[in-house]
Amino acid sequence: MNIWRILDIDPTEDISTIKKAYAKKLKLHHPEDDPEGYQQLREAYDLAIKMAKKGQGKPKAEVTSIADAETPVQPEEDTPILTVPRRLSFQHIDAAPDRNDPVEQTDTFIEEDTPILTVPRRLSFQHIDAAPDRNDPVEQLDTFIEEDTSILTVQRRLSFQHIDAAPDRNDPVEQLDTFMQEDTILTVQRRLSFQHIDATPDRNDPIEQLDSFMEQVRALYNDFPSRINPENWAKLLRSDFVWNIHLRRIVSDRLFHFLHEHHHLPKSVWLILEDGFQWRELIQEPFYMDKHSKIFCQYYLKQLDHPGLRFDTLLAASHLDRDLFLSYRDAAYQALKENQLEQASNSLNAAIALFADDPELLRLQGEYCQRVGDTAGALDAYSRIISIQSDDIDSYLARAYIWYHKQHVTEAQKECEYILSQLPTHPEALSLLGKCQLKLGIEAHAKVTFEHLLAASPHDYEALILLTQIRGNMLKQVKKLPAKERKHALQQLASELGERKDLNKQIKPAIHFQVAIATVTLALIMLFQSLLYNAYVDHKKSTPISNVELHQNGLVKLSSPEDLKQIGPNQFVQAKLTNLRFLKIYQYTKTDKDGNSYTAYENYLTLNETGDIGKINPSGYVKIGYLGDTPILVIMKHSTIEIEKTGILEFEMGQVMDIPPKVLTDTKKMLQDLELTSLFDFNKLNQNQMIEVKYLTIPTIPSPSPPLEIYFYGLILLVLCRFFFGSLYNLYIITRVY
Repeated sequence: MNIWRILDIDPTEDISTIKKAYAKKLKLHHPEDDPEGYQQLREAYDLAIKMAKKGQGKPKAEVTSIADAETPVQPEEDTPILTVPRRLSFQHIDAAPDRNDPVEQTDTFIEEDTPILTVPRRLSFQHIDAAPDRNDPVEQLDTFIEEDTSILTVQRRLSFQHIDAAPDRNDPVEQLDTFMQEDTILTVQRRLSFQHIDATPDRNDPIEQLDSFMEQVRALYNDFPSRINPENWAKLLRSDFVWNIHLRRIVSDRLFHFLHEHHHLPKSVWLILEDGFQWRELIQEPFYMDKHSKIFCQYYLKQLDHPGLRFDTLLAASHLDRDLFLSYRDAAYQALKENQLEQASNSLNAAIALFADDPELLRLQGEYCQRVGDTAGALDAYSRIISIQSDDIDSYLARAYIWYHKQHVTEAQKECEYILSQLPTHPEALSLLGKCQLKLGIEAHAKVTFEHLLAASPHDYEALILLTQIRGNMLKQVKKLPAKERKHALQQLASELGERKDLNKQIKPAIHFQVAIATVTLALIMLFQSLLYNAYVDHKKSTPISNVELHQNGLVKLSSPEDLKQIGPNQFVQAKLTNLRFLKIYQYTKTDKDGNSYTAYENYLTLNETGDIGKINPSGYVKIGYLGDTPILVIMKHSTIEIEKTGILEFEMGQVMDIPPKVLTDTKKMLQDLELTSLFDFNKLNQNQMIEVKYLTIPTIPSPSPPLEIYFYGLILLVLCRFFFGSLYNLYIITRVY
């Protein structure tokens, strides 16, 4: 398979491009999850690196595949063990050996006339490359021994599937192998006496390289001017050591851990680090969040997503403890974003005590003062920024908005005019200047300002609406003139307004936009109205219309059967019933063939015969009791143990309704079936009216207060209605001169 296709890049001699492509593909082919894919990717990477180093950036077709590039050397079946012979000569050993140390035993084993050290290790290769990999710790071990190196550093994890023969526990070499087998990192640093000793550290040692890299990071961070320069970090991350596949994860973890305590960096530097290590994806993994501080992981994501503060404003403050100052400033920034004003105040005061002339800090102070209503403090903060940086346009604009909201329109106009003298097409300054001119009554100047704004920002619908309103007012004033003057004034106005063709092109999108806004708002109003209605019914157990009728007609307290006869349907009543009994008649909702729902009633006997007793979901239960000496029927949605025991029903509110014929027929039938005819005389029953109980009177439980969702839905509805009618008004303004 083509190596460039595996790496998903075009043929190139740029080693950095090859490494980045390999790192990107490595996420898809992890050695543990996809060993075959990883092996193929690794072979393609190695071959691409070799070809790039040899200057074969545009390789021939026959050498771009792994199989064509080199034929793997198959290990012989009779040679399962790789043996590394080494002949060492010692004059003496400096220190007394530790006989229990496997490495010391190995040294002793070598000293006692044993000229050859044989280290058997079972290795599995698909092919053997003649050129050794200097970054492989095993290769480094072989090289160190061959070159009579005085410091022996062995770092190697070995994993054995099986050992052919039982090891000799007294053999020092076997003990060394066993020590390494147990997934241990063996680091041996012993000073031996050779004919010469070289004290220079080994630059090929990965530990030395990692320590050297972190020293460079620390030195870069400690030098503030260099720290805030993104190019320095980009250069550091371009080193070959960072792109070493064997060490990349370790480098990433060490650097991320270093940034826990050293995190005062500009956003541009955070973006470079993210591009190099893709920490955002790693943070999403649970193991990474457990391994590192959750708070710092969240902080890191905020640095990538939120606009950052400037750091170059601190270059001149050489006497300042910059990290301490930045910690206070960053705390104030985060607190303001979360609207924690008290914490923001404390952090701002601490930062100002250290250095009060940082424009970014003053900007935060101005925003804080605006939120707490201290306009004088906000104006002072922005004025100090301008005294430090006279070209800070944002500070002029902030002052203009403060003047405008304080009704100091002339001052706001001057601020906007200065901004436009520096940036003639600044959209916010043009918009605010036009509004100031409208408030000052100079509509002709405002018209010109809004026309300039629309030329720079054609989709500024607020400017379009205001401009249309100005033209409408001008037309209205012309129509008030006498007939003789009106014609001339209309001609002059038409010439001032110009052709309507360009205006129509601008108005059409604005109309479509306002119609879309009004339609979406109306749909949301209907949705929240339905949610509010359902929440109200669940709470009140009655519809809003029923409550209106309750307030209109009042709540009648029934004390005798005659009171009930004088009341019409839908009247709300209070009453107390005795000898309450359940008639086993159920109220439930039924659907007809057309899909329409209606309320039905059925008795227990019929439901049992048809087999529907377990299929219905009752919404109410028909019961009978005495009001005075007259039996009446009631419908209850629920009951209590106390009512069932005493047979006394006292309800706070019920609604009178006509008795359905089906209920009356079933009542007579069930009185006989339940043998209640001796207790209730059907002929004395009020056969015209029944009561649907809404609320029970339970003295021990206070009436619940309205749930919060009712207030929430109501507030949302008010906002949506305000927005909807605002859209309609804007449509009216736009179409008035269309």
